Amino acid sequence: MHKRVKGVISTILNARFSALFFTIILLLLLRPFLAGATGLNIVTDIFLWAILISCVWAVHEKRKHQGIVLGAAVVAIVTDILDFLLRNAVTSWVSKIAGVLFFVYAVVAILLYLAREEEVTADMIMAAASEYMLIGILFAFMYILVEAAYPGSFSFSGGAADRPGFLYFSVVTLTTTGYGDVLPVSPQARSVA
Repeated sequence: MHKRVKGVISTILNARFSALFFTIILLLLLRPFLAGATGLNIVTDIFLWAILISCVWAVHEKRKHQGIVLGAAVVAIVTDILDFLLRNAVTSWVSKIAGVLFFVYAVVAILLYLAREEEVTADMIMAAASEYMLIGILFAFMYILVEAAYPGSFSFSGGAADRPGFLYFSVVTLTTTGYGDVLPVSPQARSVA
């Protein structure tokens, strides 16, 4: 029995989607505590960059895909760093759009992987769980784009309309919890939410 449990744990940890899954879990669970302790929202960016890198590893099945996802990840990370350093409209828009495009590609690539697989494996389960959470991150980036294009599209009671706030709203919406502390108020925001 002990060897069997050890074998299952080893299989899960060796699955290529495990790093992605656990990186997303760390973002969702640890980020609020680390950002609160340091007072820095850069913690969210660092976790998102780690997710981008984990996506590159997870979607590396074919060389063609690896090149595309690696290029998209580099563009997303570099533009995000430039946005953090320069704080201007151009880098802000390019960073947001690069994030959306990267996560759209990652979500589609993982969905195609799931559709192709015929046997349920630990890797496939990790891919499905990662896919679900990546959809939440993708929508957070889409909400950020809507808010940038139509300021005031979301009403935050007691929180900031920033990346962590939109990530929170996306997860709450995805899980259908809906606390009501963040509301889409513009027609554009409601159509995306």
